[in-house]
Amino acid sequence: MWSDSLAAEGWGLYAEELMAEPVANRPHGFYTPAEYLYELQGQMTRAVRVRVDVGIHTGRMTFNEARDYFVEHAELYPGACGLTDPDARAACDTAERAIYRYSKWPTQAIAYNLGKNAIISLREEFRKKWGTAYSPRTFHERFMRMGTVPVVFFRDVF
Repeated sequence: MWSDSLAAEGWGLYAEELMAEPVANRPHGFYTPAEYLYELQGQMTRAVRVRVDVGIHTGRMTFNEARDYFVEHAELYPGACGLTDPDARAACDTAERAIYRYSKWPTQAIAYNLGKNAIISLREEFRKKWGTAYSPRTFHERFMRMGTVPVVFFRDVF
């Protein structure tokens, strides 16, 4: 069984979204408006993956229901799997490959979301504790030194 690391998976998603946090004169952080739109699309796809992961592995969604949900909400092409034109087929094929992968890798989609949320929560606690002395660099360097240990295990000593 594959073991997902909340810290490693969460860090990847956290870092992507961190790059989009607004900074002076840059409303989309380090992204251009087009890159930011792409980043938002990635967030949307990951949200779809969480629903599909939970649905498939709790028996609340069949493979085809998960595929159709993915096509509608991630590929933005509702009903594509019932059509024969090349664009519809491509969207359906993408969804089928994605759902096959998700069906074989339970918890991965949830791990990166839970990990990201744990990092954000820890960052906010750290920011409150340090007040005006808070430094994003200090937080991130300290966090990365913890390795792939889940936040729950080091939160109290952090």
